Order: sequence, then C-alpha cells, then structure tokens
Amino acid sequence: MNEVRYEETAFPYDYQKQKIYYIILRIIIGIMITGTVIFAFLSFYVVPFDQWLGPLFLIVWWVIFIVLLELFKFRLYNCYDFIFVSGDVRIVKVVNTRKRKKMIVFDSKNVFQVGRFGSETYNKIKNTPNIKTVYAPTNKREYEIPTSYVAVAMDGVKYLVVLECTEKFLRYVLQYSGKTVLEKEF
Repeated sequence: MNEVRYEETAFPYDYQKQKIYYIILRIIIGIMITGTVIFAFLSFYVVPFDQWLGPLFLIVWWVIFIVLLELFKFRLYNCYDFIFVSGDVRIVKVVNTRKRKKMIVFDSKNVFQVGRFGSETYNKIKNTPNIKTVYAPTNKREYEIPTSYVAVAMDGVKYLVVLECTEKFLRYVLQYSGKTVLEKEF
C-alpha cells in the first residue's frame, strides 16, 4: 500500500495583524528591558544604599510587567499544522513560526466519531465524563469558520479534538479509520 502524506496549515483570520502586534510587542519589550537595566544601573550608582527601596520597588514592577508581556506575546501569531501520514494524525501548534509544540498524535483506527463542531453529537461527547478536550482552532470566534471535531480513544483515555481543517483532511482520516465513524448530521 502506498504511503499517503497530507499536510495543511490553519492560519488565523487576522494573521498579518497578529504579526504586526508581535513585532511591536518585541520592540516594546526590548526598550523596556534596556530602560530597566539603565535605570537600575543609574539608580544604584547614584542613590545612597539606605534609599534603594524606592528604585528597587519600581524595578521589580517593571520586571513583572515585562514577564507578563512576554507571556502575552506567545498567544499571538500562532497557527496549527495538521499532518496525516498513512493513518497517523499529528496536530502541531506552531508558535511564532519558530517553535513547534506537539498537541496530540493518534492513529486513525482509534477514531470513534467525526463530525461538525457544535452539533448534537458533539455536545453529547463533550458532556461525557472523563473526556479530555484538545482545541486546535486558530480563530477566536468559532462561528466564522466551520470547524470539525474528531473523537479518539487511546490507551483507555478519550479525547475530543476540535480543529479547523479542510474536508480533504477529514476524508483521509475517515478512509484510514476502517469503519463508519462519520456522524449523521455531517
């Protein structure tokens, strides 16, 4: 049997705007780090030792603010890769076009349901106890782009994977699942 390899990337609807925000945030963080270091050096060099509490308090707040900006920066400019290789499905989050973070890897034979996000079957599976949900949609508003879900049972754990992919990707998953797992509303 021939090896099938299919890969697609889901970009957010405002990908260029997120890139601009990311660049601006990096510049602001760089300026703040440089300013904090210069302020710390000048403050501790000029201010007597018994009056260091004020500048030290201000520096600590700036460092906390810089760390929060760094954490917020990683929420911008992300996309998802959906990779299908002869039955294996890999969903990878690409952070800032540099770092790849594996979200979930499963075999198509472990899939027990495929369908449309927000359907009755989706809500029933989502409300079952002990199910882990993995979100891979790139857009914040799910109603703008139709998303799908794949329900997977691996090693005794059930996963509900919400993703934005094309129907071609879902066809490959259905073809290699070996059973009829497509919901009736789809």
